[in-house]
Amino acid sequence: MNMSNPSALDMAPVVANDDKVAVERPEPLIRYQFTCTAADGSLIGKFSSLEEVWASTRYMHITDCQVEYVGSGPHVLTPEETAAVNAAVAAGAAPGQASELCLRIVRACTRTDHRTLTASLAAYGVPVVKGALTLAPLAPQAALFTRWLKTAT
Repeated sequence: MNMSNPSALDMAPVVANDDKVAVERPEPLIRYQFTCTAADGSLIGKFSSLEEVWASTRYMHITDCQVEYVGSGPHVLTPEETAAVNAAVAAGAAPGQASELCLRIVRACTRTDHRTLTASLAAYGVPVVKGALTLAPLAPQAALFTRWLKTAT
């Protein structure tokens, strides 16, 4: 090796704290399974988060999503889920049964077919729709939910 001509490695700048190893974020715990279908009943997909449902290339074809809690242990609500349940209760949902109410709220956040939107939202009820907006204010259908609430209340 010719020492009179330094290599690029020899000339690389020294990076401060280069002895620290980046800590990887743990894999998120899978809490729910979303089974989404099209109008003809065909399976669009099984997803493990709302974000996956929303990102599906076939999102606009989803007409129904069943939501099931699949986490390990009892269904303990996250702070965001608790806030959504509390918003639903404040809007008139029956207190108690927080897990079931949370599942209805999460399901409302998936996708409601535009052809049955008004009837579906009426079936969910104002408390669940308000809970859905609390849980996922930037969900793809949030603006439709907000518009529906103005006519429903």
